[in-house]
Amino acid sequence: MMLDTRYSGSTCVSVMTLGRKLYMANVGDSRGIVIRQTAQVNGADPATCVDCTALTRDHKPDDKDEADRILANGGRIDSFRDQNNNPLGPLRVWLKNEDVPGLAMTRSFGDSVSHSVGCNALPEMGEYTFTKDDKVVVIASDGVWEFLENIDVARIVYPLYL
Repeated sequence: MMLDTRYSGSTCVSVMTLGRKLYMANVGDSRGIVIRQTAQVNGADPATCVDCTALTRDHKPDDKDEADRILANGGRIDSFRDQNNNPLGPLRVWLKNEDVPGLAMTRSFGDSVSHSVGCNALPEMGEYTFTKDDKVVVIASDGVWEFLENIDVARIVYPLYL
């Protein structure tokens, strides 16, 4: 069976721990964060004593280096447009003279039509050293990050571990 990946693909964030080191690889707009406990002052609500750091960067058309690559490969970056030509939603990757594929990220597995204009599946790599205050690592797809900020996720997840 052959899969048609012209307009179908996925993003991925992967993490691996080795001692106090965390190694990340990211393709697309999935994201990883680390949640840490901050100093609790005078019996403050534990949910307010939390902070977080993004471990990965979303690969989006509004990032200059990502946009430059798409434009250099003959792609176009614009929002979806309604019948009155008003922009709707986030910036997307399009073919120069066609309204396809409309991908809202600049890196993915599959999505071969978008790869023809500079999208790719090259992971961005990183590493992080855990501290004693780091409590939880969250990795999730854009289905979470589209609706919640990093700190909102931290405040939802961390109280579960108190």
